[in-house]
Amino acid sequence: MRLSTRLGLMGGFLSMLFITILYITNSNLLIIGYERFTLLIFLATMVYGVLQQRQTNLSPNKIEDLLGHQEMQKVYNNDFASFGELLKLGFKIYVIGFFIRFLFIYFLFNYYDTQLIEMYKEVNERIFIEFKNPKDTELIFQQKLNDYRAGNFAPSFKNFLGIAIELIIGFIMAFFIALLFNRNQPDY
Repeated sequence: MRLSTRLGLMGGFLSMLFITILYITNSNLLIIGYERFTLLIFLATMVYGVLQQRQTNLSPNKIEDLLGHQEMQKVYNNDFASFGELLKLGFKIYVIGFFIRFLFIYFLFNYYDTQLIEMYKEVNERIFIEFKNPKDTELIFQQKLNDYRAGNFAPSFKNFLGIAIELIIGFIMAFFIALLFNRNQPDY
């Protein structure tokens, strides 16, 4: 199993554990946004993966090594790794972990405890009312509020914009981690 897959699974399952703890202790914590702390779990697994990639690499010395005639030796990279290699590794870790977390939240909200959707809807309605446009008349505001209430608040695979934003956040995190930890081998 590749390093990115292993760490992506680890990050996804750790975020599931964190969300489960939030759900068991107080389900309101999920609604008000504490599940966003799973980004810190993903950040930690991405940094750990990048540091592991910089530290060691398996590389064959001869074609026979690829065929399995000899055991591959660990070659120490002296902490050298390219930007592209680290970016790819970090983003793969994030994507795998994100989709595990998304599937868990999807099943938690849509099948296990559907009351979470109603709680989420109530919190968003309160925020919508708090930040209403003062220029709107009461009739226009009630129309907007009714349209807002009619929306779907459940996690869905059809929410392409939300998934895209999450993936962009993961790419930005991977980009800065790779930028921070890359170190190209000198040409001498």
